[in-house]
Formats: sequence, structure tokens, C-alpha cells
Amino acid sequence: AIGNAFAVLSNPEKRLRYDEFGCDQERVSAGQARHYDYYTEFEADITPEEIFNVFFGGHFPTGNIHMFSNVARDAHYYPRRHRNERAWTQEPEEEENRPQNSYSAFIQLMPVFIIIIVSVITQLMATNPPYSLFYKSSIGHVISRETENLQVPYYVDKNFEKNYQGAELQELEKTVEKDYIDYIQTSCWKEKQQ
Repeated sequence: AIGNAFAVLSNPEKRLRYDEFGCDQERVSAGQARHYDYYTEFEADITPEEIFNVFFGGHFPTGNIHMFSNVARDAHYYPRRHRNERAWTQEPEEEENRPQNSYSAFIQLMPVFIIIIVSVITQLMATNPPYSLFYKSSIGHVISRETENLQVPYYVDKNFEKNYQGAELQELEKTVEKDYIDYIQTSCWKEKQQ
């Protein structure tokens, strides 16, 4: 059924005939009555295996189909052909059996290497946040402080007072208070859901 559908949809002639007459078994053409069987009129030109290979194997069906498999070297492949054509065998070509050289393997793995390198660099460049709402000795947030406005407790590292003073400290404390309010709202919402 999949092969038949693909055959009709991929062939403009068959698609036009199907659109005009549907799956009717009889039609009149050029003044002469002819009977068409649906399964031979819209016969699959491609097998479900070939459709699978088109989408997942990367090989599009053509006059000479190349199959790559773990089958022995002298195995034959018998593709399904259009009606009125005879079956043929395809011997593996020498080009297909050559092992890939290391350069092409390196090129294929290049995107993976790039992703790994970018993620490592990103991790190395990441800095710890200047504060935490909770005690975290693993990142050095061990000194307790409170915001001036709402007296929200938060933790900082040893160098905090050197880096944050005046307007910068006030902006940071506003951020601490906003994060604390968001944390409390989220906790309340989770508790309501239980």
C-alpha cells in the first residue's frame, strides 16, 4: 500500500489518472472501452524497502541502485523493476568497497569536534554568580548578608565588598530581592500543586 501510494504520488501521469478516475476499475479512453485493474494500473514502482532507504539510507532509487550492507561481497541484489522489465543483478563496484581514508573520516567527525570544543570553552569562560540565596561553599558563597530594603538574606564570596559598592551594590540587592520573590512565588505554586 505504501509503495502504491508513493508510485502514484511521485509519477505525474499516474497522479493525473488517479485524480481523474480515482480507483475505478473501468474507464473509457479514446472511444474504446478498456479494463484496468487498480493494482496493476497503480502498481508500485518502488518497494517499501527502497522508500526506507531513500529517507534513512540516503540513497535515491535510480536505474542502478547501490546497496550498502553487511552481506558477503559476492551477494547479489535483485531490485524490483517496473512491469515488462526483466530483473538484473548489481555486482558491488570496486569504489564502494574501498575503505574510507582518514581525511574523509576526520571531515565527517569535524562537527562533533567543534561542538565539544565550543562547549568546553563555554564552561571555562563561565563565571560564578556574585551571590546566592543559599549557602554554597562549593562556589565560595559563605558570607551572609542582607539587603537594605527588604532584609532578604543572601550569600556572597570573600571578594564581594571589593567588587560591589554604592550604586552597583544597590542594583545587585534589587536583583537579589527580585530573585527571592520569584523563588517564594515558585515555591508557593509548587506547594499548591501538591
